Amino acid sequence: MNNTVILLGYRDGIVAELTDKGYQIIYLVEKFRPALTGTKYYLVKSLEDAQEVLRCVLSLPLHTVTGVVTGLENAVFTATLLRNMLNLPGPKDYAGALFFRDKFLQKIKLSDVVPHANCKYVTRDSDYLKLIDELGSPFIIKPSNGMGSHATTPINSNLEFEDYLKKYVNNEGSVAFVVENKIIGNEFCVDGIWSNGQLHWFSISQYATSLMRCHIEKLPTIQILSRHDFPDLYRQIEQLCSRALEQLNASNGVFHLEFFENDEGVFFSECALRPGGARIPEMIKLAYNVDLYHAHTALSMGLPYEQHLPLHPSMLFAVVLLRSFEGVTLTKDDFYNNFDIAELNWTEDVHAQSHSIHRCTGYAIIKHKDHRTLENNVSKLVAFTGAR
Repeated sequence: MNNTVILLGYRDGIVAELTDKGYQIIYLVEKFRPALTGTKYYLVKSLEDAQEVLRCVLSLPLHTVTGVVTGLENAVFTATLLRNMLNLPGPKDYAGALFFRDKFLQKIKLSDVVPHANCKYVTRDSDYLKLIDELGSPFIIKPSNGMGSHATTPINSNLEFEDYLKKYVNNEGSVAFVVENKIIGNEFCVDGIWSNGQLHWFSISQYATSLMRCHIEKLPTIQILSRHDFPDLYRQIEQLCSRALEQLNASNGVFHLEFFENDEGVFFSECALRPGGARIPEMIKLAYNVDLYHAHTALSMGLPYEQHLPLHPSMLFAVVLLRSFEGVTLTKDDFYNNFDIAELNWTEDVHAQSHSIHRCTGYAIIKHKDHRTLENNVSKLVAFTGAR
């Protein structure tokens, strides 16, 4: 049976989906993790290095491979290239994939389509005074192909700019980093399904705290917004997503788009062609019974995706990414006894906690039928953990 899939990187939701469908998985990963014990896996230095990954794949017996899947931002380009080279079904436009990988290329492509920050490449030779003249102060600097908010920093002075250049930029290439004017507003994300040039389904969630602050002192929290409570926002974002994804010539798949909202309107931030992180797919499945991991794997392999896509959540949910704070000891029972927990991943053993993005060690998904009540409960849960 032709049922072997190459999986670039490890995401447990995608692994569970492929395993449940009976696929045999060949893993290509950047580092070993205990979950890979007993599986067929191969290590590469960088999933973004398509040449290295292709060399590894070509060294394997490929007569049974039926598809290539990834849930990681840094492997999307490589996955499209592999499908193209191996003549496998699914998205193959690796040049087009770069418009979902490079923040400058993406915003240039959308220049006259949706409002967004002014974005330009920056190098160690860039002049600070010229940048603030063009972008204002503070401005934002970040990797052009960054994931999440890693190394995304507001720059308030020439000294901060020079320190950032020394720490991150140094002798990096001319297209490695970008700067943008800072947009002040509430931060949101859209997670949905794009297929055959159309927006098939989407849900909007709000970040309670700026993602840039989550690396420092705050816990990332994401809360689903319903169409009942925010009908105008849903109408605006449906238009924004459709225009942006059409202009970017998005391939079939699941997308994760971020935007700002303030008194001047909504502003596009960035968009990726893969399921969102921070346990957003898990939260969405609880709320809508829409399985984004299933949609993503099917569309990645060129398979039809058929599933009921309700417009309204059965209940409102929010996810809080957890980590330990000094002087605070919490058990699973502490969470269950104090909050309406829908799903919890937490261990009391600090040494057994796995540290991931935002230095988080677990997550809690809580629920309520009322938006404001859920919002208040999220704040209470964050304070409960000892976060500032």
